[in-house]
Amino acid sequence: MSSIIQLDRSQCKACYSCVRKCPVKAIHVRGNTVFPYIEERKCILCGSCIGNCVYNAITCFDSRKNVKRLLNSKEQAVAICAPSIAGEFDDITDYRKFVKMIRLLGFSYVMEMSFGVDIIAEKFRKLTHEDFNGKYYLSSCCHAIVNLVEKFYPELIGNLAPYISPIAASAVVARKTYGKDLKIVHISPCIAAKKEVDRNTDWAKVNEVLTFRELRELFDEFKISETFSEYSDFDDPLGYKGGMFPVSQGFLEAANIDIRLLEGNAMTIDGKSAVYAVKQFLEHYNFIKHNFNIFICKGCIMGPGTSKGGEKYKRYALVKDYVSRRLSNFDIKKWKNDLELHSRYKELSTTFSNKKYELPPADEFAIKIALNRITKRNNNKEVSCSACGFATCRDLALAIAQDTAIPEMCVTNAQIDNRETIYTSKKATEELEMVKNELNVTQTALDETKELLYAKTEALSIFIRGLSSGIVFCDENLKIIESNLGFIEILGDEVKDIHEVIPYLIGADLKTLLPAVLITQFQFILNHDETQINRDVEIDGKWVNISIFQLTPKKLVGAVFRNLHSKEERPEEIIHRVTEVIEENLRQVQQIGFILGEGAAKTEKMLNSIIKSYD
Repeated sequence: MSSIIQLDRSQCKACYSCVRKCPVKAIHVRGNTVFPYIEERKCILCGSCIGNCVYNAITCFDSRKNVKRLLNSKEQAVAICAPSIAGEFDDITDYRKFVKMIRLLGFSYVMEMSFGVDIIAEKFRKLTHEDFNGKYYLSSCCHAIVNLVEKFYPELIGNLAPYISPIAASAVVARKTYGKDLKIVHISPCIAAKKEVDRNTDWAKVNEVLTFRELRELFDEFKISETFSEYSDFDDPLGYKGGMFPVSQGFLEAANIDIRLLEGNAMTIDGKSAVYAVKQFLEHYNFIKHNFNIFICKGCIMGPGTSKGGEKYKRYALVKDYVSRRLSNFDIKKWKNDLELHSRYKELSTTFSNKKYELPPADEFAIKIALNRITKRNNNKEVSCSACGFATCRDLALAIAQDTAIPEMCVTNAQIDNRETIYTSKKATEELEMVKNELNVTQTALDETKELLYAKTEALSIFIRGLSSGIVFCDENLKIIESNLGFIEILGDEVKDIHEVIPYLIGADLKTLLPAVLITQFQFILNHDETQINRDVEIDGKWVNISIFQLTPKKLVGAVFRNLHSKEERPEEIIHRVTEVIEENLRQVQQIGFILGEGAAKTEKMLNSIIKSYD
C-alpha cells in the first residue's frame, strides 16, 4: 500500500500547524527546506495532522478505487461497518436502509463490527479480572495506540492485551461463517485502520478499509440514497453492547468491567492525553496499577475518517439511540451462543513487534548552538512555551540539531522578529513620508527656480540679440547656446545661410566656425581662471577685436566680437565707447551667469540632500 498519510507540497503553506499538532513529532522540517515531511517510521497514523491542516495539504490514501475493483471481481465481499455509522450518517433515518445502501454497492454481506468488539471485550475482561495475576494491560483496540507502543514504547509490548483488533476479530468470524475466501472491506471512522490491510494475514486479514467520507463519495458516485432503498438488516452474528464501542467508555461496558472509581481497576483515556498516559503507564507502573482502556481519538465517533465539523455529543446521542433501538428486540440467548462459539478461535490471539525508530544522537555542541539561535532574541532565556509543538526549548534545539526542525518554528522568536519588522517598517514609512514631503517642497522650489531661470534666460536672449556687437555663448563642448545677428554678420555669408536653417546657430559647433587659434583661446578661458582675453584677428577678410570671458568655470564661456572696419568719422572714439558698452554688457552678462551658476549649485545641493535622506 502507498503511504497512508500523504502531504502535497504544492498546497502546503509551511505554517507548521501539523508539526505542532503531531503528538509524536513524526512530521519533520529539514534545514534545507521550509516544507514539512512525514516520517512514516515514526507516524502512528492518528490523523491529527489531517484535521488540523486548513489548506488540505495533508490527506489519507484513497481506497475507493481498490474497493470498486474488488466489488467488480467475481469474489464475494463483506462490508464490516464500525458502529460509529449512526453518529456519522445522521441524515439517514433508519439504519436498515443504510445497510441496504451498502448492499447496493455490490457487497454480498453487510455485518457490524460490534460482535467483534464483544469478543475482544470479553477476552479483555477475563485477562484483567478472572485471570488477573498482578499484571496490568493496555487495551489493543485502537490501531494508533498499538502503533504508538510498537514505535515509541516497545518496552510495553508485553503489556498490550494480546488480541487482534475488533475489526480483525470480525474478519475471522465472517470467514468462519461465510467462507475463508471472503474478501473483507472495513468501513471505519479511523485512518490508522487502513494499516490493518498489512498487519494481519489469513483468517484475520482485512483487504481494504473505507473511511466514512470515502463511503459518502461512493454513494454520491453511484447515486445511492435512502429515498430509493428498502429495509435490510445486518447479517449474523449480531453484536450486543459492543455497539457502544464508538464512545470510549463503551468498550469497558461491553466487557462488563466495573468502572467505579474506588472499586474498579480500569480507567479510560482518550484524546491527545493518551500519548502521555502511555508514557506515564511505563514510568509509574507501580503507582498507577490500573488497566488502560485507551484511544487516540475522543472516541471513535470523532475519528479522522469522519466528516469535518462533527459535534461530539450529538454523535454520542445518535449512537446511543441507534444501539437502544437495535437492541429493543435483541435475542440475548442467540448472542451468547454465538459468542461462546466464535470466542474459541486461536486466530484471535496475536503478538506485537518492536518497530522503534530512533535518530542518531545529536552532538551536545550542536544542541547548544541551536538553543542559542532560538533564545538569543530573548536574552538567552528558555521560555519553553510549547507553541512550537515541542515541550521545551531544549527539545526544539535537539530536533534542530538532528535536522528534523528549523529555528523559524520558534514562535517567540518569530514574534520578536515580527515586532521588529513592524517597527522598522513603520519607522521607514514615517521617514519615507518625511522625504516625500521634503521632495514636494523641493519640487515646488525647483518649479519656481525653473520658471525664474526660464524668465532670466529669455531676458538674456532678448538682451544679447539686441546688442549691435557680436555676442556668442558656448558650453563646455563649445556648442553654441546663444548668439546674435552681430556675431553672424561678422562670420560672413555662409554662416548667414546656416542661420536661415538653424536660427542663431543654437547647437552649432563653434570649432567649425572659427579659426583654430581662437578655439584654443576659448578652451583656455573655459578651463582656467583667466578673467578675459582680448585680441584682434582676421575673419573672412575683416579685422575683428574679440573679448573672450568665462561665465561659469569649465561650464560656460562667452565672447564679444567688434568689427574694426567701421566707417565712422572717429573710429577711435567709437571703439572707446563701444568698449565701455561692451564692458558694461560683460558685467551684466557675468552677473547673469553668476545667478545661473548659483541657482544650479543650490538646486544640486538640494537634490544631493534628498538622495542622501532617501538612502
